[in-house]
Amino acid sequence: MKAFISYSHNGSLMLEMFHKHLAQLKRDGTLTTWTDQQIPSGSKLDQSISSELSTSNLFIALLSPDYISSKYCYEKEFQKALEMLSEGKIIIIPIIIEVCDWLSTPFKEFKALPRDGKAISTWENKNTAFLDVIQNVRLLIAEPIVQKASITIPESSLASVRNYRVQRDFDSIEKMEFVEKTFHEIKELLKRYIDEILQIDNIKARIMIDNKNDFECLLVNRNKIATESQLNLSIAGKKSGFRPSSSDEEIIYSININNRAADKSFTLALDDYHLFFIQNNFYSGSNKKIELGPKEISDMIWNELLESVGIM
Repeated sequence: MKAFISYSHNGSLMLEMFHKHLAQLKRDGTLTTWTDQQIPSGSKLDQSISSELSTSNLFIALLSPDYISSKYCYEKEFQKALEMLSEGKIIIIPIIIEVCDWLSTPFKEFKALPRDGKAISTWENKNTAFLDVIQNVRLLIAEPIVQKASITIPESSLASVRNYRVQRDFDSIEKMEFVEKTFHEIKELLKRYIDEILQIDNIKARIMIDNKNDFECLLVNRNKIATESQLNLSIAGKKSGFRPSSSDEEIIYSININNRAADKSFTLALDDYHLFFIQNNFYSGSNKKIELGPKEISDMIWNELLESVGIM
């Protein structure tokens, strides 16, 4: 099948993520895609788009406020797709990438993705949302279904504010409390990610330990034989039998695959102004330590866990 992807150029980052998740479908040879990024220099825009759309089996629209307000996407590409739909030549798939008023448009007549039309931008983990999209597209390709036919604040009202930074010192209790707070926030984010992944068919997860200092969960991909991983997450200085290599508090984790696991860690760090975490032995090209918060740490751990069971 050939898919024509209609999108607003302001949504190009989401388009890039979508392409990555489509990679296996393309590799399998079951789907090819086209966007206006493939138009050669010097070609006539309208003519190229019309030609590619007329030879497509799927019209995939990445919906956002920018898309709905776009005269070209909404009033030309989508209208042409509706004409083709009335002739039974194309299937229309709306993918909601950002919260927008799509239910007030003709797109409301079609099953929107991800599940329940929940905008991808509102998911705790966007990879989980795109996985739901890809699974539905894969099902559609296997068994095609014939379809029936921001607030602007005036500059004058803004006060001129300068942000001041005040140097300070941090005592041991503040550091301990910061580690405990961060650990709690990471756990809560991971639990939200688990709730989302359970919406995907044949993906199972179970939380086995959830207390102040430890968190363990099991993730199973029943689409593949014997594909499961166990995540262990702890505050290093409070994990039984673990001796940290320095006096710094650490949050450690391991992903156990077939009884093979290695501890990795995030270490508490600070500067003259605030506390933060760094991943051990992880630096940018300029040797500057990358400051990490609960969201960044959670995403790194979760994406590694997903990849370990064959989910991208």
